[in-house]
Amino acid sequence: MSLKFCRHTPELLIAFFGLILLAVISGSVRGEAGSFLSTALDVAPFVILAMLVSLARDRHPAFRWVAGVWLLVLVGGIAAATAGFGVISILPVEVLEAEEIAPEAIDLALAVEVALLLLGILGAALASLVGLSSRFRVWLARYLPFDPNSLLHSTALVVVLALTLIPPVPLLATGVPPYLSPQFIELLTESGDLLVDTVTLNAYTLFWTIVGSFFIAGACVRRTPREALERLGLVRPAGKEVAFAVIAAFALVVAFHFIDPALAALVGFLGLPVTDTGAVNLLFAGTLTIPGIVMASIAAGFGEEVGIRGLLQPRFGIFLPALLFASLHAFQYSWDGLVSVFLAGVVFAYIRRYSNTTTSAITHTVYDLVLFAMLMAGISF
Repeated sequence: MSLKFCRHTPELLIAFFGLILLAVISGSVRGEAGSFLSTALDVAPFVILAMLVSLARDRHPAFRWVAGVWLLVLVGGIAAATAGFGVISILPVEVLEAEEIAPEAIDLALAVEVALLLLGILGAALASLVGLSSRFRVWLARYLPFDPNSLLHSTALVVVLALTLIPPVPLLATGVPPYLSPQFIELLTESGDLLVDTVTLNAYTLFWTIVGSFFIAGACVRRTPREALERLGLVRPAGKEVAFAVIAAFALVVAFHFIDPALAALVGFLGLPVTDTGAVNLLFAGTLTIPGIVMASIAAGFGEEVGIRGLLQPRFGIFLPALLFASLHAFQYSWDGLVSVFLAGVVFAYIRRYSNTTTSAITHTVYDLVLFAMLMAGISF
């Protein structure tokens, strides 16, 4: 790869992912190609942000302001998406399906609940901006291995805080994860989306997650592709690492067979909502084929490990990425499930620390595969 190409990688990636955003938003690409590009929405804004920060550092300080504006847009987008799903979990289905919402269809209690939800999301979004405070970063850097004076690390901190603080707000405000709300389940059931085969969707998501993480890690910008893979912890695993990963995955399945009921009992005792396993099983109904569970397990195992343990953990330590990992599941699990995901994330994090991301990804994949297989066999988890 020529030095000239490497020099212009940020601009090329901004243009490439920007065009994808425009194509998806405009709806100009349909069919399988549209589905493929739509899954890039999960990573495109983050890649663009990383490239803008790179330009601010290496080209011209003016890009710092552009990166700052894009960061605010990104945090606002996370908040808006969360608010949308939160409102779906509150409003009655007949209101959601109406072409126009009549004011009399929303009573005072609903209006107050929606207002509290939106205020909570706004508060969480504003709280994430504490990452822009140099005093806060210097304090946090005492405990985490990131550079408080790095524009890239500071920007990443705000994103991590936003993705950690904002998604749990609907659960906190309504007591129900948005994806498990009766309204959301009914809308999906009526549209038939629960029965759609998700093999290609998960494959596309995995592809874009790995590609996005690869470039955010600095590939062809400040690192060679090989160095970017090393930064992500993606290496060829030894036979003993594969064996360890498989054994660890089965050990986790056994351990959480006892941990999850205990967590549910504790959360219920504290008066907090417990995950509705029946709704979770229904949510995953479209995945329950052999190709479906294999692809879903690989997509979650490798996608989440590369993005969280591979990309974030070396800069933000064990526990903050594990909190983020749990928070990203707040649309589909209640508090007992989130604690369970957090604990599993900590285990994956230590596997990553003492081996590599590939090993933690294999562990995660096998773990999910066993759970999906159990669900396919009619055994709830």
